[in-house]
Amino acid sequence: MGRLTVSEAARVMDVDPQFLRIALQQERLPFGTAVKMKKRWAYYINAQRFFAYLEAEDMRKEGQA
Repeated sequence: MGRLTVSEAARVMDVDPQFLRIALQQERLPFGTAVKMKKRWAYYINAQRFFAYLEAEDMRKEGQA
């Protein structure tokens, strides 16, 4: 499992792709990043971290500590 497109991830989350783009630009999500390339933005979403985030695995680990 490698990466997801913004459209794929937005579909799974049931949100508008623009919502996801803006959240990535504002560094509000732990599973991806957005980089400004001259005039356009480039997005990277790590599939493994994305699905772990949706399953709230990070919160389960904190509760076990």
